[in-house]
Amino acid sequence: MLKIITFFIIMIAPLQAEVSYTVSTNKIANAQTMLFDLYSDRPLDKAYVAYLGVRYPFYPHPSKMDGEYYALVPTGYYEKPKQKDAMIVTIEQGKKSYIPVPIMIVDGKYKEEHLKVKSSKAVFSPRDKKRIQREAKEANKIYHTITERSYIDEAFAEPMQSKITSRFGNKRLFNGVLKSFHSGTDFRAAVGVPIIASNAGVVVIAKKRFFAGNSVVIDHGRGIFTQYYHMSKIKVKVGDWVEKGQLLGLAGATGRVTGPHLHFGAKVQGVTVDPMQFLETINTLY
Repeated sequence: MLKIITFFIIMIAPLQAEVSYTVSTNKIANAQTMLFDLYSDRPLDKAYVAYLGVRYPFYPHPSKMDGEYYALVPTGYYEKPKQKDAMIVTIEQGKKSYIPVPIMIVDGKYKEEHLKVKSSKAVFSPRDKKRIQREAKEANKIYHTITERSYIDEAFAEPMQSKITSRFGNKRLFNGVLKSFHSGTDFRAAVGVPIIASNAGVVVIAKKRFFAGNSVVIDHGRGIFTQYYHMSKIKVKVGDWVEKGQLLGLAGATGRVTGPHLHFGAKVQGVTVDPMQFLETINTLY
């Protein structure tokens, strides 16, 4: 009797997903933003970049195929030049995998500026100190509240086409005393010049503040915020949805200023970053 033997071939899937990554740069100045791209051959439960004790999540890439993700990782202004490690962490079926990524922080070589302002904007009264603390606490709470969805689906635009008069990061001495660093980029703008939204989002601040004057802040989702300061008039209110290019207000000279201009700033996951370098980096996604 003929015996028939049947063979079964069992395909065993790899124990873990195969992943690869790229990073926009391994050598970056303090207060600039890195972009990590991650590819996985099958869905992941979770993935993030761990850097200096903070987890920066990966999100689905807006313009590439399934299985591709991105994460924005900011560096702080006060980070010292040093070799550091970021860690890509992927989680699949409860199991973690780790990919170390060496990062070299270099000195941004930010310049020094001497500015003359009203004495009340350099030496603060007890009442002003309370106001400054209150406004800082309010803003920090907003910047650390992460909207998980993204409000944007296209590249960011500059808020106006004008000459840059003061770049991000400059060490600032007001009336001869070092007070801060420049947390944004200044554009030359006469009083009344229109200021537009750099991208779509929700207005989360629209009020007059001690330093920023008449100011607007937009939440673009996923920890990204843009800031527009020193306006003469505000044309939006908190909770408004704004489209890219929509009028936010008119340029002015309110707050701590030496003259009329637009201060444009950016926050990533609560960290103040160079807004122009940030725009250049994030726009590679679109």
